[in-house]
Amino acid sequence: MAIDFAKLNDPEWKKQWADERRERERQFIEKEALRKKTVCFTGHRPNKLGGYDMKNPTMLKLKDKLLEVIEELITKEDKYRFITGGALGTVQAAYWCVHILKKKYPHIKNIIATPFKEQDKVWSAEQKMWYKRMLDVSDEIINVEVLDEYKVSGDKPGEFSPVKMQKRNEYMIDNSEAIVAVYDGTKSGTRNCLNYARRTYLGHQLWRLHPDYNFELDITYIA
Repeated sequence: MAIDFAKLNDPEWKKQWADERRERERQFIEKEALRKKTVCFTGHRPNKLGGYDMKNPTMLKLKDKLLEVIEELITKEDKYRFITGGALGTVQAAYWCVHILKKKYPHIKNIIATPFKEQDKVWSAEQKMWYKRMLDVSDEIINVEVLDEYKVSGDKPGEFSPVKMQKRNEYMIDNSEAIVAVYDGTKSGTRNCLNYARRTYLGHQLWRLHPDYNFELDITYIA
């Protein structure tokens, strides 16, 4: 590819290039500042958390712990944006905990990042009802499958794809500084999510709750 030296010496082109560079830098700084105020959630599905009854003893214990952790993130870490993926289990529990805490901290934002539009297609009628309610009261809904950076080629819009589930996780990790993970160490989507975080080298805070140890909290950094 030939270099256009005349263009390189053109004052108008130089100005345009400098303006574009400044705009890219501004967007990066703005995005990074927002990321540092953001938390995302990942964790196990109901089969590892006492079952699909959201009021079972294990799930109630998890909710109590999540309320403590989220409040600490708000008051001590100055976080105010919370992103969940809307899936059954951990992340729905986290969503409703953030919703509860909005009454005390009205400035916080409860955000859902969906992997594809019809995530609830095969869920029960009750699960669909609660999911619709989540969408209705969310501060922001992001449909990750339509974002250029996270699009999956060959898949139909709105339909299930395991790759879309991973892309949703990647979006949340890319746009968060802190990760709250309910994780027992076994092979799962949660493990894949955390492995991706390790590969991004963004210095995430990991707030891990251990299901096998009464949801004991362990705070580390993913460097």
